[in-house]
Amino acid sequence: MITIQVLGLDQFVVGRYSRENSGNVAQIFECDEADISFYAPNAMMFHNGVEQTSWNTLVVVLAPKKYQAVESAAADFLMKSLSFFSINVEVVFQYFEESSHYSLVNKEYPRFITTDEIRDDSASMEFGDVPEFMEGEEDLAEQQEEEENCDCGHHHHDHEEEADIYLGDAFEGFEERYEESRKKKN
Repeated sequence: MITIQVLGLDQFVVGRYSRENSGNVAQIFECDEADISFYAPNAMMFHNGVEQTSWNTLVVVLAPKKYQAVESAAADFLMKSLSFFSINVEVVFQYFEESSHYSLVNKEYPRFITTDEIRDDSASMEFGDVPEFMEGEEDLAEQQEEEENCDCGHHHHDHEEEADIYLGDAFEGFEERYEESRKKKN
C-alpha cells in the first residue's frame, strides 16, 4: 500500500489528479494500481501567516521500504505532473517495513468503490434546477429583480444606499454621553 498525501491543493483537484495519474504512479512504483491511494485532507499551507494553497504544495509519500529504489523517478513524476496545479512542489518520502503494515479487506464487497457504483439522485441535476438547499431563494431573486426594475419612485430598491460605509469616527462624543448617563443614574 502506497499512500500519497497532498497538502496545499484543493481536495477535488487531488481527486481528479488521482483519477488521471494513479496508473502512471503505479507504473513508476512497479506495483498494482490497487496499491496506490491518495489522501487529500481539507488543509491549507501557510508561510509566515500567509496562505500558500496552490502556490506551495507538499506531497508526502508513505510507502514500504522496498520502493526506495524508485524514489527519484517517483519524485520527478509527482513534481512535474503536480506543477500544473501548483507553483512550487516538494516531495518527502516516509518508508515503513512491510511487516508493519496490516489491513482488513472485506471479501463480501469490492475492494474499492468506482464511479459506476456511486448513484445519488440528489446530486444529479438538470441545467436550471435549483438545489434543495437553495429552495425559496429563487423567489427572493425574483423579488429583487422586480425591485430593481421598479419605476415607482420609491427608494426601497436602492441597494447602493444600503451598502454605504460610514467612514467617520463612530465613537465621537461617546465618552461625554457615557459620563452624562452615569451622572443621571447617580
